[in-house]
Amino acid sequence: MIDSKFHQVSNTQEFNKYENINNEVFLNKDIFPDLHLLDGPLKVYRSKATFDWRKMRLIFDTLQSWELKFKIWNFIKNNEIFDQSIETLPIDEQRKISNQRMFAVINAKLLTIEEYLRNPELSPKFFSAFGVYDANITGKVLIAFYMFPKVIQSLGNKSVKNLVMETQELKNIGCFALIEFAHGSNTQGMKTTATYEPLTKSFVLNTPNFEAAKCWIGNLGKSATHAIVYAQLYTNDGKCHGLNAFVVPLRDSKTHLTFPGVTIGDMGEKISINGIDNGFLIFNNYKIPKSNLLSKTGDIDDDGNFITQFKDPKKRMGLSFAMLSEGRVGICEFTTSYGVSAISIAIRYSASRKQFGPDDTNIEFPVIEYQSQQYRLIRHLANIFAIKFFSNWIAKECAKIVIKGFSGEKISTESGMEMHAISSAGKPVCGWITRDCIQDCREACGGHGYLKCARLGDLRNYNDPNLTYEGENNVLIQQASNFLISIREKGWNAFENASPLETAAFLKDGEEILKSKWKWTKVECAMKPENQLQTLNFIVAFLLEKTFKLRNLLKSLGQSTFDARNNSQVFHANLLAVAYAHRQIYVTFLAEVQKLPDSSPEQEILTKLLSMFGANLISTFYMNVLYESGFVTSINACELLQTGILQLLPIIKDQSIALVDAIAPPDYILNSPLGMSDGEVYKHLENFIYQSPDTFTRPSWWRDIVYKEKYLGLSKL
Repeated sequence: MIDSKFHQVSNTQEFNKYENINNEVFLNKDIFPDLHLLDGPLKVYRSKATFDWRKMRLIFDTLQSWELKFKIWNFIKNNEIFDQSIETLPIDEQRKISNQRMFAVINAKLLTIEEYLRNPELSPKFFSAFGVYDANITGKVLIAFYMFPKVIQSLGNKSVKNLVMETQELKNIGCFALIEFAHGSNTQGMKTTATYEPLTKSFVLNTPNFEAAKCWIGNLGKSATHAIVYAQLYTNDGKCHGLNAFVVPLRDSKTHLTFPGVTIGDMGEKISINGIDNGFLIFNNYKIPKSNLLSKTGDIDDDGNFITQFKDPKKRMGLSFAMLSEGRVGICEFTTSYGVSAISIAIRYSASRKQFGPDDTNIEFPVIEYQSQQYRLIRHLANIFAIKFFSNWIAKECAKIVIKGFSGEKISTESGMEMHAISSAGKPVCGWITRDCIQDCREACGGHGYLKCARLGDLRNYNDPNLTYEGENNVLIQQASNFLISIREKGWNAFENASPLETAAFLKDGEEILKSKWKWTKVECAMKPENQLQTLNFIVAFLLEKTFKLRNLLKSLGQSTFDARNNSQVFHANLLAVAYAHRQIYVTFLAEVQKLPDSSPEQEILTKLLSMFGANLISTFYMNVLYESGFVTSINACELLQTGILQLLPIIKDQSIALVDAIAPPDYILNSPLGMSDGEVYKHLENFIYQSPDTFTRPSWWRDIVYKEKYLGLSKL
């Protein structure tokens, strides 16, 4: 019995609307090109597909999402400013080009700030569509022209809202200054101060030392004119009122020089995404008007007193940071888009690349025909489908909360806390899944995968900062485990009302779940989604109870709450949070599969992918938990799952090209000779390599090769 009630709006509604293949929607050849007409190595695999990849595309994303993505991709295709260089450019040139692209995007009004605020569910897709081509664009545009004005619009008073219009008119470039060199996740420890001066009705900003300098500020190093700065607010009586947000002008709009009292520095070269100019910021008695305080959460009255409607400082700061909390949800989409591109490249390459064959023939097989290649890629294909469905779900749920906030409708505390918890676990897990996917894809493509033009290295580097953006992952997941344990302290029944999004509502039956056992003796039973879900339910419940009891034990031995939390992370709370995210990812995948017409080709292949995802998840991460807990007593439980995986590999292999066709961006966005939709790897590889300006030239240092004696110790000089 599947213990779940799914209420999210489903992409499968789009599928059901367009189930008739003759519907004119499929005449849009941008979104639904005639891939089946392409000749080449991939044709044989496309002919094996049992489903129509175009229908699958409407399950994976809504038609509205695809139309938005192709609007962006065609904009990129038709603007020469977006042409990619064959070689890595100097950093200053990268930043110059990124700045030009940023202005081009905003000037095109592809997504206005009004549309962004009205339809927050689509915004992650908008930015990920840019990001999969060039992650620099996503970072610069999102920060400067969407998040910056959005926070001002949400938290500021009338006197600063003119900055919203000026930003839309490209007069300002915004950024966010929150973390400091010595403090990131611990916001309470930040040292930048804003002291109110009643005589001048202004705030005086100061940075006490370099450790307190604001850092990693995207757009600040070379381009930003304004920042939203988070500083400790002090009133004239010397009392601190915690972190508050201020709009701070930084550079003169005519000279682009910093104002007196402001010091801006560049963070220097990064591993990647160097088109974004991250900087650091230092204040020295820098004054800003009183009106520049974003005062929705707290203000200064005429007598210089701090006033706020929030008695609890944590709740006040929670609202102040609420506009930034969507970042974790957006990252789920961004990181998924990188995984989509990587798996598309690797699977298409593997179906085109031939190597080895029977010893007594001259026949070579595509490497995707080999079991080891299938396992290393198809499990990642299942993972990417899973996190894509999850990123769709969490974006929709978050959008509901955001829309309520903007409309003035009351947001339940439970919804806000649960969204914080599942995004704090989901963002790290999505990032880790994509990280592992890209690395395996790079290796699966062999030496060719190491070429820059293959783009797998770029995708790996694009995804890398997602593991620390919006909170370092291993710190962030603690928010999820703390959420679960705080409810458990009230009893299992408390989960029923504490989980309106239903990510943890199943735990209301925690006592019964913990009594359940692995009772499956056949492969087909172990691979059934409802049985895999029952297993995942048990894993979360067991890890929660195990962690809860350990913390109570540590407290009974005299440890403080802080120490008890700290000493129950490894093997307990961390694994609990990851399992919580894994289960919800599985549930969102299952929900979409259940909504499809029974026994339809699309439901059948997605069910196999879901079973692959669940079996690999359980056998890779949790078998030791299942044996330790006593849930599994049969010695062959792991073997059943592994056998099921091996049985699915050749079946999904035959469908893998069509599955990739359903999710891959167009060739000019994928931009990899290994992953083009026609599968003509060597033709495209030749073109890419020949385009390099130095492919056939003599090096400028050729004399060092010819006259090498002085480097070999043979020179008489």
